[in-house]
Amino acid sequence: MKDDEPIEKDVRDDDTEAPDDLAGAQPGEGERPAAPAAEEAEDIDELRQKARERDQYLDLLQRTTADFQNYQKRMRKEREALRQTALRDFIEALLPAIDNLDHAIAAAENSLDKALLEGVKLAREEILRVLANFGVTRMSTVGVKFDPNLHEAIMVEQTDAVPHQTVVEELRPGYMLDDKVVRAAQVKVAHDARDDG
Repeated sequence: MKDDEPIEKDVRDDDTEAPDDLAGAQPGEGERPAAPAAEEAEDIDELRQKARERDQYLDLLQRTTADFQNYQKRMRKEREALRQTALRDFIEALLPAIDNLDHAIAAAENSLDKALLEGVKLAREEILRVLANFGVTRMSTVGVKFDPNLHEAIMVEQTDAVPHQTVVEELRPGYMLDDKVVRAAQVKVAHDARDDG
């Protein structure tokens, strides 16, 4: 035997009996399972690996769910923008017809056929009511200060009867869709020569 080798003793004597509490026990009963430390370490490593995989799948699920929710929000916004654009285009196409009804009503005011005049007025009011249900409103222009975002100045009237840059006449009505201008109002604006100085 070499000096650096450990000395092993045989502690078990084949002639000795098992203690009373283990007497009659089946082999393996009452003993701690003899799982080597390497197997336990492998099991722990395997569990850790499974936990990492679980966390990766959970992270992937959460990211995918967030991406899908963002996609749904983006699609809702795009659909709403498309709807607004289509509605705006439709309104812009319909406004000349409303203008023509306004002209017909103005021309028929002196007509003898009052029933026809009332029919045209009713048709015009019905169209405006339907447009109002979609958020379309006619601008109020006469008497307000000129705003280039809302008004298109077609004519200027020299006067000092009203403040400078006040709308004195509406030549063609303007319309809004919710808070956006669909068509600017064409207006005549007061101009006071004293303000030129």
